[in-house]
Parts: sequence; structure tokens; C-alpha cells
Amino acid sequence: MLPFVAEKRGVSMAGKTKLHEVVEKIQSGTIKEAEASRFFSIAPNPQQPFDFNIGINADSVDTTNAPNAGMLAAPLLRDAGIALDLGRATPVAAPKAFKRKLPLIAEGDSWFKLPDAGPVTPLALIGFLQKTYSTVNLAHWGDTLAEMIAAGQFWSFLLSGKSDVLLFSGGGNDILGGGMLWRYVNLFDVDHAKPSDAPYYLNKEFYDNLDAVMANYEGLIQRIKQRTPHVIMLGHGYDYVIPRPDGPWLGGPLTRQGIDPRDKGELGAAIIKAMLDVFNSRLSALEKAYPDNFKHVDLRGTITKTQWWDELHPLEAGAKKTAAKFAAAIAALPESTVANVSPFVAQLNALQPPAQARQHV
Repeated sequence: MLPFVAEKRGVSMAGKTKLHEVVEKIQSGTIKEAEASRFFSIAPNPQQPFDFNIGINADSVDTTNAPNAGMLAAPLLRDAGIALDLGRATPVAAPKAFKRKLPLIAEGDSWFKLPDAGPVTPLALIGFLQKTYSTVNLAHWGDTLAEMIAAGQFWSFLLSGKSDVLLFSGGGNDILGGGMLWRYVNLFDVDHAKPSDAPYYLNKEFYDNLDAVMANYEGLIQRIKQRTPHVIMLGHGYDYVIPRPDGPWLGGPLTRQGIDPRDKGELGAAIIKAMLDVFNSRLSALEKAYPDNFKHVDLRGTITKTQWWDELHPLEAGAKKTAAKFAAAIAALPESTVANVSPFVAQLNALQPPAQARQHV
């Protein structure tokens, strides 16, 4: 990710917010959505799907005497997003059909959390779900599956027993090649020019990478089953994203392989559809293998062609529909029937001397 300061020459410092004031607003948790929109700028990161380059908007922020302001942009916007999400996660009465614990815990990529730079950036899935279910959103745009698992921010919530539902959005960045989708797609062949020929274009490297992604995914479910058997994880495999001419994540890499969306749009879309179908099929298999700890939320066919914001993310109308599918899946979860304390935590508690005894040690 390349930090930058979006600057226009000749703009007066009058009316701008000083950078240290922006920092104070974020640290105090008083920043507003409209302010985040003014203070920061975003642009697609062509090197990594589901990611964005974040900058300080020099039209609104006075960065005088702060030559490295651009380096602060991404972490500042992330912290601003956390502050805004805390406001969105205010307790709401759970629907009567819901029989598990709140808050829900969400971990994932930009399908769960886009940069808080609206109105340019649309509200993502979790933003809509938070209106129905109290949800702690740990997601961050651009995170890969491995990064989410390594960070493990969700474990403290799950191990505490206070939350027993994990919403998960991961793997998209990985299966789409981390900005190099072309590596997974064979060169255009005139003998395989129909959309029905899409499976021909998925090469061995695609399937090898998918196997590695699914091994990580399954490993996470296995750890949940072992460490927090009371937890149910809900994951999805995205919807049918549509390549655009010169698009940084899909259209550009496909064009490199001779599949330009301008004249081979149906074939390109069919190739991406084939990739996502395989991914969703693997997720469905995981639900069958781990029915007590994993549920596959199938979002395919939810978003219409006119409801896409860019190549990978829906407009709010589409995101709202995906949130509704998650809400339905959450409402259908079985009732929590145990104390929801991790066996690891229970064993640690058992090793501790009684509180009264500790006072005399």
C-alpha cells in the first residue's frame, strides 16, 4: 500500500483542520463519518484486490510541518473506523428468532469493512447488519486470509464465552491472486472462446493456490472446534463480481491474458464466475464436514449487475441485500445450550487456587 497526501496547489490553509486536531478527534473517539470523509482520500490498490491506498486529503487537512503525514493516513483511518464502528455497535434488541449471544464478532476484508470515506465509499455488509444485531467489527480492507488468522483478534472474544458467533469474510484476496489474477488464467484460445469454456482457463496454479487457501480456512475451523466448540462461524464466498475494462483487479489482468472485457466480457465474467463457484463449493463441503461449527452463507446471485460500486464491491443497495442473507442465516442458528466457556479457559481456571486461598499466599 502506498501512502500519500492528496494535494492541490494554491489551496489556502484557511478553513482546514490541523493534522494534530484530526489525530485528537480519532483518539478521543469523537470523529464523525462526515469528517472522516473530508480528512482522508482513497484510491484502489491495483497490487492487491479488496485493498485501497489511503491518503490525507490536503484540501481539508493542514499538513504543514508534517512531511510524513502520508505515512500516517492508513493507520489513522483504521483507528477512525474503529471509533465509528463502536458507535454503530450500540446495543440493539436482538430479533426474537435469535437464540445465541451478543455481540456478534465479525472478522474479514473489505466486504465487511470499507474505508470510512463516505459518501464516496459505500457502507459495507456489517454496517447494515449492525442495525439488526449488535456486532463488533474487526474487519479491515485488504487483509488476506493468512493475515486475519495470524492476527487472531477475534480469539479473546470467543474464548471469553461472551460471544459465540463469528462472522467471517476471507479468501477473496487470495483466490484472486493478490493483484496478479493473470497467473491463474490461461492465455486466450480461439478454440475456447465461449463462456461455457470458462473452466478451461483455470490453470493448475489456480487450483494449487485454492488448495492452500482452503487448508488455512479449514485449519481455522478446526481450531475453533477444538478451542471454542460452542462457537459457530459463518463464512461466505462472495458474489459474482464483474470485470471492467482496465479494472485494476480483474479486467486488467484478464486483458493481459488476451481476454479484454471490451470484446470478451462474457467470457471474462464466466471465468471469474467459475473461480467463485469452485470456492463456494469448497466452503459448502466444509459445512458438511463441520456442521456444528461452520455455516456457509451463499451470496451468489444476490447483487444485480447495476448494484456494483467497483469491480469487487457492491453499492449500498447490494450490500444491504447481502446483509439480509447473513441476517437470515444468523436467525436460523441453533440456541446456545452450554455455558460457552472455552475448555482451555476452564482448564486454566481449574489450575488457579481459590480466591480465598490466594489472599493468604
